[in-house]
Amino acid sequence: MITQIYHAHEWLYPDSVLADTGSRRIELAGARGGRVASQLLIRSLPASSATTWNFAWHAGTLSDNEQLPIEVFRLADVLVNENTGPSYSTVPNGTEAPYATRPAPFRVYDVLVPVGSEFARPDGDTLGLYVSWAIPIDLAPGDYHGTLTLSCGDDTLNYDVSLYIYEAVIPHRETLHTTNWHSNRNIASYHGLDEWSEDHWAMIRQYGEAMRRARQTHFIVGMDLIEVTRDGARYAFDFVRAKRYIELFLSLGFSWIEGGHLANRTGWSEPTFVLTYDRDIGATQPEGFAFLAQFLPAWHGFLSENGWLDCIVQHVADEPIAESAADFRILCGIIRKLLPGVPLIEAIIEPHIEGAVDIWVPTNKGYDDHRAYFESLQQFGETFWFYTCWNPGGYYLNRFLDISLLKTRYLHWGNYKYGLAGYLHWGFNHYLNGQDPFELTCPLLAPDVHAKRVPPGDTHIVYPGADGPLISMRLEAMRAGCEDYELFRQLSEADKALADAICGEGMSSFTEVQADPDAFAALHLRLLEAVSGLLPAEASLRAEAAAGAEIGGPDQ
Repeated sequence: MITQIYHAHEWLYPDSVLADTGSRRIELAGARGGRVASQLLIRSLPASSATTWNFAWHAGTLSDNEQLPIEVFRLADVLVNENTGPSYSTVPNGTEAPYATRPAPFRVYDVLVPVGSEFARPDGDTLGLYVSWAIPIDLAPGDYHGTLTLSCGDDTLNYDVSLYIYEAVIPHRETLHTTNWHSNRNIASYHGLDEWSEDHWAMIRQYGEAMRRARQTHFIVGMDLIEVTRDGARYAFDFVRAKRYIELFLSLGFSWIEGGHLANRTGWSEPTFVLTYDRDIGATQPEGFAFLAQFLPAWHGFLSENGWLDCIVQHVADEPIAESAADFRILCGIIRKLLPGVPLIEAIIEPHIEGAVDIWVPTNKGYDDHRAYFESLQQFGETFWFYTCWNPGGYYLNRFLDISLLKTRYLHWGNYKYGLAGYLHWGFNHYLNGQDPFELTCPLLAPDVHAKRVPPGDTHIVYPGADGPLISMRLEAMRAGCEDYELFRQLSEADKALADAICGEGMSSFTEVQADPDAFAALHLRLLEAVSGLLPAEASLRAEAAAGAEIGGPDQ
């Protein structure tokens, strides 16, 4: 067998060329409270399909009461049907796309399939593994050494693992806000479950756990969780399902409830909004007001009764554009009147909606396009996040399957660089129209929105496995970027110039980053060393205090 060791932040492919140097040494470094990982490719496997692995820390490495467990995942590949376009959507195969990692179609390892100590490998002579350790917050800094043994038939590979734990601490309670919108309906349908059965609830928990692994802080509570009954002009609302749902997600460690969209449009360029509850009702018309005048006080009362008013943000209507900005402003005014004290958040395209929302969420390109204006609003105390979706494409940071994996991680360096307090994406598991997310990663978007394909992987960042969601390399990259943000934030409090300098070496803008895996690894080491070396005692105490803080109601 031949093998090669790779960073966790680079793409691997079934046809990757291995340069077996004979090295069997996995060298990792990380902060307490974070994760470290490495990838392995093994080729020329013997015919036997049985594969086993074993890992043991060397004697004296860990004390009797310390734990540093290992996770092993098998890499599974997916098909990239078309390349991302220079601005959005995709381009036909054969079109030049210099910003892409490879010309489509091609296959890339994105799926992480957890494996036990013995597992059956897939057909072929190549095996990819992702090996990860979660570092306890209270683990003593220092060197840890162990041996990973991999056996295939009569052949065995031994990897020496060297893990250096820095004094730096990733806090348990995140300061960066992130959300990925998920589909409860897809959770049911892709796992063959009856909606809202106990098995469905159990599967929703697994999806919530996958979100929290990536340090997601917000979870969306849509109208599908609220039973609405109508008798003429009078409405009644049952929040029983919503209550169970919110309690479930808060128990998993989420910090914020994200009230789902109250309105939408029947067409992209429509100037007015309709209710999510009933698309035949204009949201700002008298009948729409009659609904909102009953629903929003009931929603407010429900949140208040359960003590959740201090951890709720509310969506209004997704992506207002110039044509619908006036109606959007009216709608926001209605909601503010009927849902007092609750911050309004929205993904926006039209920049001139001043006073309508509390949390502005443009795309990263939208932020670039209006950066001077948005920065002036930030000076007035306005809060900004950013989002990506099927755009921007080209050289922009996003989390597509055909751009550098590091560009997903760098998204959250952008949060630090530009003072953007959060990140939003629509596609946790929003597979479209019976889409096979393993083989059709570029499905057609809904014809009533855009009759074009979404870029590879945009609809989802987890995959439906036999027993639950399968996380992805992109979700792990997002998680690592969130952890980097927390380190930058801590370093900035002690030495902002140094934090800015390290960030700037890796990321010049939302389109220019250092994507060489080795160079990035060296830069990340500098970040770990800087956070650990500056005011070590004070910084460590502050980080550990943040790590143990109770969940609920952080700043916007």
